[in-house]
Amino acid sequence: MDVAERVIAVLVRMYRLAPEAVHPDQPLHRLHIDSLALEELRLVLEDELHVDLDDVQLTSRSTVRQLVDAVCAKAAVA
Repeated sequence: MDVAERVIAVLVRMYRLAPEAVHPDQPLHRLHIDSLALEELRLVLEDELHVDLDDVQLTSRSTVRQLVDAVCAKAAVA
């Protein structure tokens, strides 16, 4: 499973989403991920994927693709 698939799997698991409901260009707020939920998601992703996302600038208006790209970029550095 690559990093992108793992990020999607975390989204599906944490927010009880159907995998087909998660589209790359979908804003996170459409998945009911607000700023508080985004912070929780950040912590889970850091823990599960062993990456540091502290300096990643994401908001609930960011897309799933932007989230995946940010995590992939950090995973490549780690």
